[in-house]
Amino acid sequence: MQRRPIRSTSLKAVGYDTDTLTLEIEYRNGSLVRYTGVPEAMYQALLAVAGKAMFVEQVVERGGYGREQVRG
Repeated sequence: MQRRPIRSTSLKAVGYDTDTLTLEIEYRNGSLVRYTGVPEAMYQALLAVAGKAMFVEQVVERGGYGREQVRG
């Protein structure tokens, strides 16, 4: 999955696969987290919001999606 760099203090890059509804978030500390079952609208909202790290913490993490700690 291709990840695109984003402007955030704690997030480095995000990627999304429309076929599998998978969202990947790479953190500046090197960790990588994969979420499954994420609608594309959630990914688009993440790209659009100013506080991306807060959005991940308050919306994505609490959304009930599958979560896998891939690295870190």
